[in-house]
Amino acid sequence: MEVFVGRARELADLERRVASAREGSGALVLVEGEAGAGKTALAHSVVRLARHAGARTVWGACREGEGAPAYQPWVQILRELGHSSALPLDPAEAETVSRFHLFEDVVGVLRDAAEDAGLVLILDDLHWADIASIRLLEAVTAALADSRLLVIGLYRAGDALPHAGPVEALRSLTRERATTRLSLGGLSPAEVAELAEHVLGRRPARALLRTVEERAEGNPLFVLELLRLVETAGSLDLGLPGGVRNVVGRRLDGLPAATRRLLRHAAVLGRDFTGEAVGALAGESVEDTLDLLDPALAAEVIRADGHSLRFTHVLTQEVLYAELPTAARRRLHAQAAGVVRSMSAEEVPVDALAYHLRQSAPLGNAEEALRVTRAAATRARAQLAYEHAAFQYRAALDLLTLLPNGAAQQPELLLELARCEFRSGAVEEAWRSCRIAADLGRATGEGAVVADAATVLRGISNSPVTAAIHVMCREALTLLDGSDEVREAKVLAQLVITADPFAERGEGDLGLRALRTAEATGDPDARFLAMQARYTELVDGLHVLERLSIGERAIRLARETGHHEYAAWGHTWRLDAFWALGRRVQLDTELKAFGVVVAQLREPLWWWRLTSTQAAVALLEGRFEQAGGLAEEALAIGLRGGHEGAAFVHLVFRSHMGLQNGAGLDQVEAAVRGFVETGPYLARSWHALVLAGMGRRDDAEALWEAITPHLAAFPRDAPEWIVSGAGNAQLCVAFDDHVTAAAVYEALLPYADRQVAPTAHTPSSGPVSLYLGMLATLLRRWEAAGEHLHAALASCQAMDAGPYEAYTRLELARLLRLHPAPGAGTSGAGAGASASADEHLEGALRIARRLGMPSLLADAETLHEARGRAGVLTPREEQVAELVAEGLSNRQIAHRLRMAERTAENHVTHILTKLGFDSRAGVAAWYTARRHTG
Repeated sequence: MEVFVGRARELADLERRVASAREGSGALVLVEGEAGAGKTALAHSVVRLARHAGARTVWGACREGEGAPAYQPWVQILRELGHSSALPLDPAEAETVSRFHLFEDVVGVLRDAAEDAGLVLILDDLHWADIASIRLLEAVTAALADSRLLVIGLYRAGDALPHAGPVEALRSLTRERATTRLSLGGLSPAEVAELAEHVLGRRPARALLRTVEERAEGNPLFVLELLRLVETAGSLDLGLPGGVRNVVGRRLDGLPAATRRLLRHAAVLGRDFTGEAVGALAGESVEDTLDLLDPALAAEVIRADGHSLRFTHVLTQEVLYAELPTAARRRLHAQAAGVVRSMSAEEVPVDALAYHLRQSAPLGNAEEALRVTRAAATRARAQLAYEHAAFQYRAALDLLTLLPNGAAQQPELLLELARCEFRSGAVEEAWRSCRIAADLGRATGEGAVVADAATVLRGISNSPVTAAIHVMCREALTLLDGSDEVREAKVLAQLVITADPFAERGEGDLGLRALRTAEATGDPDARFLAMQARYTELVDGLHVLERLSIGERAIRLARETGHHEYAAWGHTWRLDAFWALGRRVQLDTELKAFGVVVAQLREPLWWWRLTSTQAAVALLEGRFEQAGGLAEEALAIGLRGGHEGAAFVHLVFRSHMGLQNGAGLDQVEAAVRGFVETGPYLARSWHALVLAGMGRRDDAEALWEAITPHLAAFPRDAPEWIVSGAGNAQLCVAFDDHVTAAAVYEALLPYADRQVAPTAHTPSSGPVSLYLGMLATLLRRWEAAGEHLHAALASCQAMDAGPYEAYTRLELARLLRLHPAPGAGTSGAGAGASASADEHLEGALRIARRLGMPSLLADAETLHEARGRAGVLTPREEQVAELVAEGLSNRQIAHRLRMAERTAENHVTHILTKLGFDSRAGVAAWYTARRHTG
């Protein structure tokens, strides 16, 4: 009979959580404690309370050791809920089905099961869980907050776990909003006394209690085992052992030798076993086996669970297993493999079979152990349990030293391991496996091995391993020497994708060569990778129509192969292209189609990209509150999915939105400053733009002066080039930098009909023509400025880009104040032009007020008020203002008026202060407007 005392606070807390879950506030509670701390006993008490309250309860246990299959606890839970087929997959589907798709299906089953009366799941022994099971738990946890589902996970603290990375995997669960941790310490002296009274049936002597308290330190299992040992021995004469494993061993001494021998055999099978299996392993009949196990049942060393038997505590099994000599263990594992095969009526449990064969491999069956271990890896991969598959591949690699031809199989196994590691998100581990495989291939001159190692990792850019992959690709091409067209196409594509955009471009059109080679082979994977390469090669906005075509080809390839991810990339590329072209109708149509594919994939990376694109559209239209909410949602999805670029893209969103609506610029500036300190040098122009937007002109101008000599070094092949160009245009205008403005204008001019939108999932900066118009105004190229700004206005209206329409109207107002359009108005050109300027200014003011753009509103109001500022300046300042309006620098003004340059600079500063402008362009617009209006 199970004895449970103490834990009143923890039990009350869990009872409240059961009630909250039944009301629609689900949660995950992680209960940690050392071996024997009473985690399972606490969970059983919670189960009784939950059932009494009307909730459904289901239990899933993780099996100790290496013989457990992937998703073991979840399979048990789903089977109990009547969905036993929710997890296994056809191996052929593994490459086209998303693991997150699978996880969402499981989450749906659990939410449906919890809908009526609530559902409590117990996940026991999570410290034994495979990583794939923990990943599934992460997906479940993310969906708990608004569900009627309570998950209680039990795990042993401080013990080493059997698979790589579970400590971090479990730790990541604690970052979820719905997660709480409960740590079970020792029982109090009063609780120890209560437990002793339950076990002994009487109140024990104080001396005994004190000894038990000192030895057990409140550990419930240790207390129980010591008390049972005392009960058996009848006194303290034999002395009490000093550790829980020792006390378990001492209590086992009280069993008949034949029973203990049989229990050692059972320990080889695991914590759970059947009398039939143990009998077969020990060479006993089922009847004799059960008779021999009766004393263990009576002593509560094991307990019956239906037709199965189970060690009451895993420590008992561990103690018995440790008693077996190494040779005996291996022989028993070899026999256990035969038992597993003979007793499997349907599908052989391949993980358990592989485990027993590996343990007995030194006896001479290493070949079979390798074959079955690889089968276990294949099965895990088919279930999208990539971490578990990687574990099996590592175990297979360990077996190679026992085989005469083991070295020849090592590269292939390493590459399979790397693929699983990469699919599980372990990029560094995957690259390490690739490097080892490549070293082996290099040593034997096998170009195919090096080529495969170079192309395992996909979509890796701006990563510490990108450059190393690029180098390996060049080496692979040399080794292949045209001998394998499929591999050559893949390696060429990878070479393009991993190229440093800030380095000198080597041989041109490698992506095109890869695409032609891949198309000739017909290999779908090679074709798609080559499409990615060609798209990367065509990042310059001048090639946007070809990029649109590549997107369509990827979608067609998806239809041919049924590979939804190809379609997702195809739609992504088309979204990028339509946005760059400023085609709003096609953009919206493509976004809907993209959403359909993302719903099919149900993978975080694609949900992140879709949500980020929706946020970018909302920001383009000036729906700031909605854009901010979507950006936050995208960040949460990206971080949960392990996307390394999510935080950076979110910073770009915050920066764009802050410059428009003024929100959070202090935090944005600090984050941008932190980025540029370690990022590319020319990213400082971004920092300068933020500083200028905050009104920190001196800091911004100092940065600008430092980077302007290097602007030409920014490669046009970089996606950020067009964004940098737009920012540089704004800084030229802000600091009256005519020299740099001329260079930036010429660089941007070929993109006059494009949008500043390198990707659809990052914020757009509006039409390029807006920035060309600003630069042309600064350079006093009046006709060109008018053409650019009117084109920008039409583009903004077509794209429904409210904020950028406001910016464009403000720039048109400034232009027309500086240089009125000829032939307009009824009382001379000036009056008509001023009316047109006022019309644009009113439009800018109206949009700025409606959307909430304080900085733009202030600029527009300043320009609006400029006409009423006559008489504010001294006569000398009037002279200086006139020369500023002519576009003269401080040095030129000083020369014209025969004064020191510092004096001219002071005059300009006084004029800016008096008139309330923050740039010389404002002074020029004010002076010109006043002159034309008399």
